[in-house]
Amino acid sequence: MIHIAVLLKPYLDLILAGKKTVECRLTIQARDPYHAIEAGERIYFKQSAGPYGAMAIADHVLFEDNLTPKRVREIQRDYNDLICGEPAFWNSKRNSRFCTLVWLRDVRPIDTGPSIRPLQGVAWLVLDEEPAWRRMDGIGRDHDGPARRTRDDGCAPSPVTAGEGSFSIQVTAGNVRNNSLYLTTMIERFPAWAMGGKSKSEAAKPMTLVLHGGPTVRTDIVAPRKMLRTRVWGSWFRKHNVQAGDHVVFTPIDEATYFVGLARPRDSKNA
Repeated sequence: MIHIAVLLKPYLDLILAGKKTVECRLTIQARDPYHAIEAGERIYFKQSAGPYGAMAIADHVLFEDNLTPKRVREIQRDYNDLICGEPAFWNSKRNSRFCTLVWLRDVRPIDTGPSIRPLQGVAWLVLDEEPAWRRMDGIGRDHDGPARRTRDDGCAPSPVTAGEGSFSIQVTAGNVRNNSLYLTTMIERFPAWAMGGKSKSEAAKPMTLVLHGGPTVRTDIVAPRKMLRTRVWGSWFRKHNVQAGDHVVFTPIDEATYFVGLARPRDSKNA
């Protein structure tokens, strides 16, 4: 799953400044993200009535129910140095029954995120992650991204888009053998500022690649060799049983971030 968390700008600024390292959600009813988020999942932070501002990974999560006003005060006492909640926040949440605490890591600023319909007061949205494997149909042109998960009331959810303009790179036997991925004819689909030289001392500004199932890596491009500098491919290929002829699919999330999935040009048990 991926998540969209709506919050006020002062709290968003504190997350970006590294001062707020735990996101706290207190509710009277069992609403998302209560038991709806796991460690390792991505969170897009969106300013209330404003744009996206940050993305982070859930490092650790903690859930608690059957809260009392006394327990809410204890949570404030024990965690507010990490939550940075104002007194008005805690006062408004004193009668909450459910608590979700999310420790954040790998925080970085963003200015775009998943396209969604107006939230109409919803403060947390849970979206289905793109699958690791897809058929080749539609790769190379705009496509629908992950869909919002089914609502409890059974109503059909609106589709959302994680990014447009997906493109793929075919995996060769040499890639599998040498733990590498060459960009070949697709190198122009990546930003010019990410093009670095042969050595690490000549590295350019890195992009962020969010690989399905993890990890998230930062890497530039070795332009003379038309390859991504990261060596993550070997373990990731083995994790998903990637073979020569399969395709690595890149979906732009913003100008510096790509979701990375997989596709096969034939029916597969992995699809």
